[in-house]
Parts: sequence; structure tokens; C-alpha cells
Amino acid sequence: MPLIETLQDLVHIPSLSGKERIVLNYIQQNLRAVNLDPFFQDGNLVVHLAGKNRNKAFIFNSHVDVVDPGDESRWTHNGPWSATIEKNQMFGRGTSDMKAGVAASMELAKQLTQSGTPLCDVFFTYVVQEETDGAGTRAFADWLQFTGQTGRYDEMAAIFTEPTSLINIEHGHRGNYFIRAQIQGDAGHASRPKNIKTHAINAMVDFMRDLEVQSRKWEEQFPTNEFIAPTITPTAIEASTGSPNKVSDLCIATFDLRTIPQWDEQAYEQIGEIAKQRGIDISLIVPNSPTGYTKKDARIIRVFQREMPNTILTVSQASADLGFLSRIGVDGVIFGPGDIEKAHIIDESVDLNQVLKTPEIYKKVYEEWAKE
Repeated sequence: MPLIETLQDLVHIPSLSGKERIVLNYIQQNLRAVNLDPFFQDGNLVVHLAGKNRNKAFIFNSHVDVVDPGDESRWTHNGPWSATIEKNQMFGRGTSDMKAGVAASMELAKQLTQSGTPLCDVFFTYVVQEETDGAGTRAFADWLQFTGQTGRYDEMAAIFTEPTSLINIEHGHRGNYFIRAQIQGDAGHASRPKNIKTHAINAMVDFMRDLEVQSRKWEEQFPTNEFIAPTITPTAIEASTGSPNKVSDLCIATFDLRTIPQWDEQAYEQIGEIAKQRGIDISLIVPNSPTGYTKKDARIIRVFQREMPNTILTVSQASADLGFLSRIGVDGVIFGPGDIEKAHIIDESVDLNQVLKTPEIYKKVYEEWAKE
């Protein structure tokens, strides 16, 4: 089965974030073999098919990067890059997240070009660095604007081929800010703590307690509806000293702030105010990923629910790349083969039945959306 063979080829190629070029070259060659013309755009690979209706455009977004497999000796089924198939499951890093979605997207691109002119314009995007800072989709969204594409089309919609087990249709997700907090304090002898004017470690611990209080306030301010309230979680703290009796004069901590559509930039600004009161400087480790949201009555969602009546409309409490297209006016959803619970784990796998079903689902939804 060519689709399954393509997926195996993709999994065989380690494509950690920042090291995606080899897998993109494979995708380019694979699609060129059926007379498609993929082109590189700021590190991404894009296929553009001109449709009969040039006033509407549909985007399929698939990220090609994967997370590190960790200790490869802990993997069974011949390791993380083997793409071994057992009992209709394919095992390997990226099988669910999200090379199954990549392969399904490639299959649809081939089908559309072989069946004549598509109903409306289509973009197939194979993007980089989703697992880090979303730089690939950010760059693609910027390219759409700078080249005038967003002004050209009356309507645009998108499917992000992330794993939802072909059950959930996710129409929104939280945003995230990876924050670096730093305070320069005073060094001093541990036996005389009262002589230390600014104790960097204590100040950072107090800051963390302040953030716990703020998190509880957010829970009261934003009772769970679709999204859980914004959260901020400390992920690391560092303060080094050359001697156990010398107090470090520098403390650095990192935090993961998750935001919601109605409280995104405001949440980061609040953290900044709390930090300022403690004399702590904060900065972003990488550019933030915005929240993503498509209204429930958007046409892409109505088409999906009509064509896939047994699916569940929901949102993701994690972050994704939808937000980069949301902010330029594209209605998008997240829907694809694979189980998100198997993403990033040892012995990640995907159900091949889901993979085989997906191209036809994508084609049906795209064509129904394009017709209306």
C-alpha cells in the first residue's frame, strides 16, 4: 500500500525540530514523482494547486518535526526509527504526532492533482519547528500576508492534521509563553543571612508563590467553560555557587504560561507586573505562540459535522499552530489520524486503519467546503 509505505519512509527519517531538511527533501521528491511542484518557503515546503474557483483557498497544515526519542534502548519494536508494523499498528517516533497526518496530506495532494483541476485553490504546507516555537507556520502565515494572498481570497479555511483519533474536531487551543525569569541579588556568607540585602533565591521562591496566588485568581476569574483557566508552571530553577556557604547572587527560573483566547497577552502582562514588584526581569525564551480559535458556526465546522456526524467538537488545552492562521482570519480546525495520548512517549504508534481512512475524509470535507 503506497500510503503506508510513504508513512514508513517518513518515520525512517529522524526529523527533530531544526533538522527537518532531509524529510522535506523526501516529501519534495515523492510529490514531484506525480508531477506536483513543491517549493520551499522560509524552511517550509509548500504545494499550491490552482482551483476552478480562485476566490477561495483551503490549507492543509502538517508539521514534519518530531520530539527527541529519548533513550533509544528503551524502545521495543526495533527502535524509534524502524516503522515496524505489528497487529495493524506502526511503531516509531512521530507515527501519531504527526507523520500519519503528513502522509495522509501527501496522499490527498496526489489524488487531487490526478483527478483534474481542484474545485478551489489548495495549499499543502509541510512546516518546521511546531514542537518548539511554531516558527514554520508563523512564517507561512506571514508569507500569506506579505504576498497578498490573504487579500486575494474571499474565504480561507484550514485543517491541521494533528492526531485526534478521527474522533475529535478541535476548533481552538491555548497559547503559550516560555518565560525566563532572572534576578541579580547579593552574594554573601550563609552564616550571616541578615547582611544579604537581596537574596536572589528567596526572591525567586517568593515570586513562584505569587504566581500560585495569581493562578488561583485566574481559576475564579475564568471558570471552566471550553478552556481551563490560564496556568503558569515553573519548569526549572538554577542558582549556582562555588561554595556551599556562599549564597548565590543570581537566580534564574523558567516558566510555562498557558493562555486562553479571552486572556492571552493580558496574562503575560500580569506576570510582568508581579515580577516587577519582586525586582525580577522576565523575557521570552522564544516568541510566544498565540491562542487559536474558530467560531462554532464557521462553515468549515458545519461541513465537518455534516460529513462526520459522529465526531465531537472540542478544544485543546495544549497549544498548536492554529493560532498563527486564526490571527490572519483563517477558520481552521485540528483533525487527523493518531492518538494524542501516544504522542511523545516511548513506543509511540498509530493505528493504520485510521491512516488509510484519512485522505478520503479530507477530500470529502474539502470538496463540500469548496462547493458551497
